[in-house]
Order: sequence, then C-alpha cells, then structure tokens
Amino acid sequence: MVRPLVPFVINKIKDPDNVERFRVVLSFEDVIHKPESSKEMIKIQEAYARFIENCKVQLKVIESNRKTRGDPILKWRLANTIYEFIRSVERRGYYFANSSKALFRDLGISIRQVNYLIEFVRTFPQEKQVHSEISWDKYKEILDIKDRRLQKIVIKKLLEGELKTRENIRKFKKKIKAQN
Repeated sequence: MVRPLVPFVINKIKDPDNVERFRVVLSFEDVIHKPESSKEMIKIQEAYARFIENCKVQLKVIESNRKTRGDPILKWRLANTIYEFIRSVERRGYYFANSSKALFRDLGISIRQVNYLIEFVRTFPQEKQVHSEISWDKYKEILDIKDRRLQKIVIKKLLEGELKTRENIRKFKKKIKAQN
C-alpha cells in the first residue's frame, strides 16, 4: 500500500530577535498521527535554508549578465536543484504544498517562472538533453507545447535554423494547431 504524502507549508517568520527564519507547518491532525514528524520538520527546515542559499548563488550567476540570463544550461541546473529538493522531501513522505509561492517569496522569482523551471526539468530530465544554442525564452515557448513529439520537431527546426525567433515558434504552433 502506498502511503499518502503528508502536506506541509514553509512560512517565513521573524523571531523575537528580529531574525527571519523558515518554519515548516503541518496540520494538527498530521502531527497527532505522525508524532515523529517534528524531528523531520526540523531537518526539512534546515535543508530548505541551505537549499535557498544554494539557489540564490545560482540565481546570482544567472542574473550576472545578459548572456547568462538566457543560458538554458544554467536555468536547467537551477531547475534541477529546485526539483531535487521537492523530490527529497517526497522521499521522506512529505509534500511541499506551497512550493511555488514559497520559492517566489524566498528567491524573488515569479510563480510562473518557478513553474516553468519545474516543467523544464521534468520535460528534459538530463542536462545533456538541453541545447545551449536554444535560449531560455525559446525553451519556455517549447514548454507551452504539450505534445512531446511537437516539442522535438520545434527543437530540431531551431537547431537546423528553420525557426529562429520566438515569433517563428508561435507561428509554427498556430500552423500546427490549425491543421489539427
């Protein structure tokens, strides 16, 4: 029998000494039914703080100049860091219920960007599947295509130079949609 994941949220609070800290919160019912969870929540809080610092370092590199802002390899690495943290808490039996909102709050990237990053690493689970010749903005256009076969066609056309811009990708998507 598969045990359901226990949901938790991560809040940011100020302690009496005016230091911001992360706090993992479970429902009262989950705490009652899983008394060992308090030790796990402390471990997750500590891991989350380290994870946020790691992501901030990666974001600083990404945001350091115009070229790195669109680098899909750097974006994939950040996405993988995020996804691996989420998966690590799931392996412990928990579900990070407010992940997108917490990452928006703690990293300063939009919820939409967080969701693109997670979708990016799910769609391309290995770094070697990401082509540095295709910018991050073009990958976001690709991610908006739900059909994996069409995604591969767009990637091939981009690599061959048949499609060059985001607008080209959008026109191609409209053309395909009209044919179906």
